[in-house]
Amino acid sequence: MREISVLFLFLFIVACLVADDAMQPVREAKDIDFSLFEDFSGSGNRTAPTVSFEQAPVEITLSWWDYMIGSNNNLPIRNQPETAAPYGYTADGKYAVFMYMNNAASLRRVYYTYFDADGNFSTPAAISPNSVYEGYPGIGIDPVTANPFVAWHSRVEPDETYDCSMSYDLFNVVGGPGLWSQPFIVIDNPEVGFPLTGNDNDAFLWPQVWVGPSPIDGKRRIHIYGNNAAGYNGQASHYNCIYGYADFQYDEVNFDMSLTDWTYQTFELFDYWQYNNGKRSIKDMAVSDDGQVAFIGHAEDEFFLYHSIDYGETFELHLVDSIWPVFNPQNQDGTYYFTNDDGSPSEMFIGPNGDGSHFNVLFSDDNTRIIYMTAFGLNSMENLETGYYLPAFFEPKIVCYDILTEEFSFIDLQVTGVDPYDNQPMIPYDLDEDGEVDFWDEEGLVEFAMCWPSHYFAGGYQDGSFHESCFKITKNEEQGWIAAFFMDGRYLMEAYFENPEYLGWEEKAQIAVSISVDDGETWSEPAYLNAKADDENYFEELDGMLPCYIYPADEIEYVEPGLGKIPIMFFDDNSYGSFVSGQHGQNNGGYVMYAELLVEFSSSTDDNILNPPMISLEQNYPNPFNPITTIEYNLIESGNVDLTIYNIKGQKIKTLHQGFKQAGDHNVVWNGTDTNNRKVSSGIYYYRLRTKEDTDTRKMVLMK
Repeated sequence: MREISVLFLFLFIVACLVADDAMQPVREAKDIDFSLFEDFSGSGNRTAPTVSFEQAPVEITLSWWDYMIGSNNNLPIRNQPETAAPYGYTADGKYAVFMYMNNAASLRRVYYTYFDADGNFSTPAAISPNSVYEGYPGIGIDPVTANPFVAWHSRVEPDETYDCSMSYDLFNVVGGPGLWSQPFIVIDNPEVGFPLTGNDNDAFLWPQVWVGPSPIDGKRRIHIYGNNAAGYNGQASHYNCIYGYADFQYDEVNFDMSLTDWTYQTFELFDYWQYNNGKRSIKDMAVSDDGQVAFIGHAEDEFFLYHSIDYGETFELHLVDSIWPVFNPQNQDGTYYFTNDDGSPSEMFIGPNGDGSHFNVLFSDDNTRIIYMTAFGLNSMENLETGYYLPAFFEPKIVCYDILTEEFSFIDLQVTGVDPYDNQPMIPYDLDEDGEVDFWDEEGLVEFAMCWPSHYFAGGYQDGSFHESCFKITKNEEQGWIAAFFMDGRYLMEAYFENPEYLGWEEKAQIAVSISVDDGETWSEPAYLNAKADDENYFEELDGMLPCYIYPADEIEYVEPGLGKIPIMFFDDNSYGSFVSGQHGQNNGGYVMYAELLVEFSSSTDDNILNPPMISLEQNYPNPFNPITTIEYNLIESGNVDLTIYNIKGQKIKTLHQGFKQAGDHNVVWNGTDTNNRKVSSGIYYYRLRTKEDTDTRKMVLMK
C-alpha cells in the first residue's frame, strides 16, 4: 500500500511539473452549439501530390511522454552537411531530439538519436548527465563542423527556477555522435531578463535554436530565444521573448566550439503586450543563410515581423491588420446565426486563430520570403473585445511575408473558396463567394464547411485546437519545393458526434501533406495518409497506429526530377489522447517513430498539382559581377512584364523593364546603377520578374 501511495504522489508531482511548463490559452473559448459540419470537397482546380513510404515507420523508442514530443515550434530533425570540418569526417546524417519518459513514474528527459547517411540510427540516449526534469528541446546544426547545438529548459539551480541549458556534440572530433559537452546555462532566469524587462519573475522557456553565418570572419553565429511562461496581473502569459546570439568557431587546441559572450535583448512591442495585459504574440524565429533573422507571427488582429538584415544585431518592426470582416449568415427564418450577449447580430470577421501556435518558420525564394503555416478562424468583434474566441473554426493557412514588397499575404490550404490565392479568407458558409449562405440543414440552420486540423477531439474544441494542433513546413531551397504537414481530424470529429456516415472513424486521424513547387506561391490539395483499412487513403505501413505530432526534417532531400524524400518523426500513441497534458487517454505511453516519405513534386499540365509556370528567370551572369551583369528570362505567353532590382532591405533600386514583351527569350543588362544612374555599393541584390500570372526572384552579388 505504501508503494502505491508513493507512486501516486510521484505522478502528482510530475503532473504539477507538466502543468508548470505547458503553454496555456490566453482567451476563453466559446464553443458553438452544433454537432455536425457540412463535409467539403477540394477547390476543384488543385489536386493532391502522390505520397508513398520509402522507409516504413520504425520504432526509435517506447516513451511515456505522449505530448508534443519534439517541442512546440522547433523542427527536431536537423540535417548535417556532407563533411565535418576540419578533419574531413563523413557526416551527411541527421540528429533528432525529443522528450522522453522511461516509465509512468520517471522524470521527463531530453534524448537524442543519430541517423547516418544509410538510415541506421543510434540507441537513443540522454544529452545531459544531470538527472533532472527537462523538456522542449530546440536544435541547430553548425554547417561547417556538422556539430549540433541543443537547448532545453530544466531546473538545475538551487532557486528552483526554470533555466535553459545548452550542449553541443563534438561529432567532428570522432566522426560520430555522443561526445556531448557539459551542459551550460544559456538563459538564466530571471537574472538574464531582469535588466531588460525590470521584472523579477520572468521565466523564458521552450528554447528554439538556429545556427547561421556571422559577420566575423571564420565564425558562425548561434541564435536562441525563449518565450515567457510567467503571467502578470492575474492573466496568462502573453509570450514576450528573450533573444540571444553568440559567435563561435571550432577550437582545435581545446576541442570545443569556443563560444564568445552572449548578447541578449527583448522586443519593445512584445514586452508592452506582456506587461500591460495586451495581446499574445504567436510567433517563431528563422535565420537565413545570408544573415537575416526574423520573428514573425500574429497577435489577435495584427500580423507582425521583427526583421534583421545584420545577423540579429538590429531589428525593424512591420505591422499590418490581420482581420477580414465577413457577413453574418442568416438562418432560413431570417435570424442571424451569430448573436452578441444582448441578442443583437454579431459583427463577424476572420483572422488568425491564437490556437494555431505550434508552427515553425522558414525563409524561401532566395531568402526574399518568410513563410509559416497556422490556422485562421471566425470570431466576433464582441468576443475580441471581451476576451473570447471560437475554437471550433480552425482552418489551416499559409502565411507569407514578401521582404521586397513588404507585404503580408496568405493562402487557403484546406477548405478553399473560388480562389485560394486572392488574399481573402475562405468563408465556411460561402465557398462559392457569391455573398450568400451555401447550405442550411433540415431545421433551416446555417451549415459550415468542416475542417479540423488536429488529431484529437473528445467534445471540447479548445482541447484539440490549442493543445493538440501541430503545423510544420520544410523545404528544398534549390528546387523551390516546400511541404506542409498537419493532422486532419474532421472525420473522427464527425464520428464522435455519431454521424452515421463516419462510423468507424472514431479516434482515427489522418496525416495531411500539402506541397508547393514554386517557393510557396501556390499549393496543392492535401494528400492524406491514415490507418483505416477500408479507406482510399489507407497505408498499411500505418496499420494499427495512432499517429500524432508530425515533425518533418528541416530539408526535403532531392531524389530525382520531381521526386523528393522527407524524413519524418512522429508519435504513435498507445491510447487516444495525451495523458501527460491532461487531455485524455491512458498512462501507457507510445512509440517515437521515424519514417521516410517519397513525395512527387510536379508542375505538369494535365491533372496536375499546380498550374505550370508561365515564366522562366535564369541566374544572372557573371555572378558575382563588377559592374555589369546579364539577366535572361523566358515568357510562355506575351504580356506586360516588370523586371526590377531590389537591395537586401527590400528597397527598389531600379526598374530594368516595365511594359509589354512578346513570348520567347529575352535578356537585359544591368550596369550596377540605381534609378538616378548612380553607382550602387557592393552587396547582395535581388532581381524580380513579374507578369500577370507569375513572379520569380533570384539573388545576385555585386563585388567591387
